[in-house]
Amino acid sequence: MDRSRSRSRLIFHRAIADAPSDFEFFRRLSLPPLARARALKMFARKRRATTFVRTRYDGPYAMNPRDPRDFFLKLFLHALLWECIRALIVRAVRVVLPKRENEDEATRNVRAEAPKQYTGAVHAIVVTVLAGIILRRVLTETTEWTDAYYQRQLGVGLTKSTRDLIERTNWLFLGYLVQDTARVLMEFKRLRRVDMVAHHVVFMVASVLSGASQTMMLPFAWLLLGEASTPLLTLRWTIQSAAYSLGSEKVVRVAKFFGFRGAHVDSPKNAGKQLEFYSGLVLVLTFFLVRVVAYTLGYTHMLMMRVKGAIDPVPASVAVTLNVLVGAGAGLNAHWFSIMIRKAMRGAPNADKKAIE
Repeated sequence: MDRSRSRSRLIFHRAIADAPSDFEFFRRLSLPPLARARALKMFARKRRATTFVRTRYDGPYAMNPRDPRDFFLKLFLHALLWECIRALIVRAVRVVLPKRENEDEATRNVRAEAPKQYTGAVHAIVVTVLAGIILRRVLTETTEWTDAYYQRQLGVGLTKSTRDLIERTNWLFLGYLVQDTARVLMEFKRLRRVDMVAHHVVFMVASVLSGASQTMMLPFAWLLLGEASTPLLTLRWTIQSAAYSLGSEKVVRVAKFFGFRGAHVDSPKNAGKQLEFYSGLVLVLTFFLVRVVAYTLGYTHMLMMRVKGAIDPVPASVAVTLNVLVGAGAGLNAHWFSIMIRKAMRGAPNADKKAIE
């Protein structure tokens, strides 16, 4: 028995001493049970020894729920900002689509839905641009991957301006979610969007967890890049509303501008079908780049960092919650992308003769 333990101990120390990397370390764990148990304990100590100390950055946009007055004031101001943007959009919609006597219900529905659609598009454009800037800065300013997942003292990792930009972007994101959720609840009888409320609540929780702990900056950037597909969804809604609900001849003029001829532009409905299909192809390409490629690469990297222990200082409430949410999001993205691909493979729609008559 003593000879077996001595042999296991010798094999264990050789494996530790000779392993040049974590991968090689794991590969050499084909050891006797006693040696393997000792190796795993050693690796746990190794992980704790190589992680850095996480510190808090108290910048001007820091999110601190422990200070309720500061937290809710910042949240209110950023939600109010999006409500002001929505008010401007409401005025623009009234100019473009003024109220008329004897208008049908479809027109009223378009006018009611437009502010929500275009406020969401403005938000998506803003946070996508900011996310791109954040992603570039995080990748260029960090010398250790740990600095892309949690904050250390100033002078190490991300610069002060980048930290401020991340926190301000998070406030803009959270403020929009609160403002839009409030609007959905106010118009719940018309919208009946339980799924949207659930979606917003989940991401509000993730935003507060990440922002309050000042962690997961890199995942925050590539997750927000997924908003790049939202303006294209708004474009598709605009085409559908103008062509099918309003029957606007402007859709025909736009289709002719892009080179459509013949029966495809003989009616707003036929012109709308062509514009909707080809704008949908752009949506599929954008969705593939930001919600399949970038999302998958980011999620894979996050899992690798977690396995290697590089993000051990991140609170478990944040790391586990985001892993679950991002994993579920990856499944949803794959499901939605498969639906988009099937629709795209059907090809461009034919002209509807009934619509021409």
